Amino acid sequence: MAEKIKRELYSFSIDLEEEVEKEVIKEVEEKNEETGEMETVEKTVTKKSTVKTPVRFYIKKPTRTQIEDGDMFYSIWLNKFIKMGLLTRAMLAKKQVDVGGTLNEDDKINYAKLYLKLFEKQQVVMRYSAKDKDDLTDGEAERLEKSVSELAVIRKELSDFEAAQASIFDHTADVKARNKTITWFLLHLSGYSKGEGEKEGDIEEGMLFPGSEYEEKYRSYQEADENQDPLFTKSIDRLSTIATIWYMSGIQDQDEFETVLDQINDESKITEGDITDVAKEEPKKPAPKVKKKATTKAAPKKTKGSPPKDTSDEK
Repeated sequence: MAEKIKRELYSFSIDLEEEVEKEVIKEVEEKNEETGEMETVEKTVTKKSTVKTPVRFYIKKPTRTQIEDGDMFYSIWLNKFIKMGLLTRAMLAKKQVDVGGTLNEDDKINYAKLYLKLFEKQQVVMRYSAKDKDDLTDGEAERLEKSVSELAVIRKELSDFEAAQASIFDHTADVKARNKTITWFLLHLSGYSKGEGEKEGDIEEGMLFPGSEYEEKYRSYQEADENQDPLFTKSIDRLSTIATIWYMSGIQDQDEFETVLDQINDESKITEGDITDVAKEEPKKPAPKVKKKATTKAAPKKTKGSPPKDTSDEK
């Protein structure tokens, strides 16, 4: 058992809820057709119940042969995508430099304007936030409130703009070949063990995607997805993430994977938090002073809402 764990990159366990049928003997009252009297008889009935079954999923460490096969798979698909007319990231970057970058003149102007607005609003917010809210005039308080709101909108526009530019490189030959190769490793290295016990047959163990070749395994993947197989739906997101982290970083240790997963979750919360910057900065707003006559409607704004909740890679 220790040797098996040593040959794994990462593993995690869940309890899978399953509905099972069990035959039970039940005593029932029935009328005897011959005597006409009621009598107790035993009948076998099928009873359904929900049970929790422990399942452990894992990503195996690839063998040297699998790594070589994966590299060959990448080269084949890179060549295929280039023949289809896709550029590599290096080719696309050179092309963009040759034609003056990824932005046209209008985009450059709009991008510069957004950053100028961002700087101006940040200065306003910083300047007025340094004052005590009771020392702000009604005009200053109103300008601060407006600047905070506009600042969140500008940040969102900049984020969307930069994401659109970055997506250009998502459709290059090497990125698509890389994603295909990550899927190749995911299909060949993902396994599971279901159940518990020491007797033979108590534990069901095998590869998550049956098949000997990539095409067979990919068909198993598609069927599991289409049929919403519980083993698939409960594991695929984390297994895909682990396969991607391993391929991109070369991490080999369970604890290191956990650290990276925590970082990804933290970064996700920070990114989502940027969209709700207005809510986060509102406690500093002198809104109660501006809306003095409107009782205390600004008070609810001081309660921070929980940020929205994280999957993906091309499968």
